[in-house]
Amino acid sequence: MTVKELGEYPLVARLCERLERVFGVDKRVLVGLGDDAAVLDINGVRLVLTIDTQLENAHFRRRWMPAFDLGWKSVAISISDVVAMGGKPIAALLGLGLTGEEPVAFVDEFYEGAISLCQSTGTLLLGGDTVRSQIGLMVSSVVIGVIEGEPIQRKGAQVGDAIVLTGFVGEAAAGFWLLEQGVSNIATSPLLQRCVERFKRPTPRTKALQVIHSFPVHAAIDISDGLVIDAQRMAIASKVQIVLDMEQLPLSESLREAARIVGKDALTLALTGGEDYELLIALPSSVAKEFCQALVRASIPAHQIGVVSANHPKGEVLGRNPDGTVSVLQGGFQHF
Repeated sequence: MTVKELGEYPLVARLCERLERVFGVDKRVLVGLGDDAAVLDINGVRLVLTIDTQLENAHFRRRWMPAFDLGWKSVAISISDVVAMGGKPIAALLGLGLTGEEPVAFVDEFYEGAISLCQSTGTLLLGGDTVRSQIGLMVSSVVIGVIEGEPIQRKGAQVGDAIVLTGFVGEAAAGFWLLEQGVSNIATSPLLQRCVERFKRPTPRTKALQVIHSFPVHAAIDISDGLVIDAQRMAIASKVQIVLDMEQLPLSESLREAARIVGKDALTLALTGGEDYELLIALPSSVAKEFCQALVRASIPAHQIGVVSANHPKGEVLGRNPDGTVSVLQGGFQHF
């Protein structure tokens, strides 16, 4: 059996089960496997650790991804994982694989982007590793953060909770398709520029941390592979049924315009497009409105888009359509 035949989810589960048997009993491990990041208690300090990898022609194309943006995004996506656990990013390391044919100016611009993002989030960039790559550009990012209090995990969603989304989903995926199709009028359209910017330079929601820690948040997850598939991960971990209200999904004007131009359905991009790096949060419905208002005051758009409707042994995500019917939602990015 090949990895492709097995599939990404079963492969990850297989690896997790093995590591859990070997290392899962260590008392220092507060959160080990199956979440956005690991959490360790080292002499009373709760550290969050995460790693991400981006590959040329899998996650980006060199022809339309400037070095500055690649450096920015490489750190941003890992910081988003740390924030989803309720952690404050402290330091980052970067592994950069180069063919050797890149101009030195490319590497300078790459690090300029990474430095800019780190400075804006209060994260120290402490170096990393540089190697020769025969398969094109490759970037790995490690981010370390700290948590005060309990880590926020995927598995805490409870029946009766509201499901809150930060920002707008679908714009980044629309930006990818604008770039991939070589749409020519991006520079003259603020709406299209926003989608491209959302893809190239995601904004990790570090400013949400103070709000998150001021409310009884039960669960959270970083949306990287698509709203539906990441909501499924929360539902599976929490063993609940989540119902998303299709009428409450925030489909921005930028998303609608970009979707029209690239010939894609705006709702489908919002549900399954991925690359959003927003937060999906479960907390008591009684405080959801106040929570969203607090996020907005922190300059973070926020919307209640669903509820945790029931317990479910295997986890499930449903969509409530405008006509009142309910259907199972599926889809999102998977590597295999």
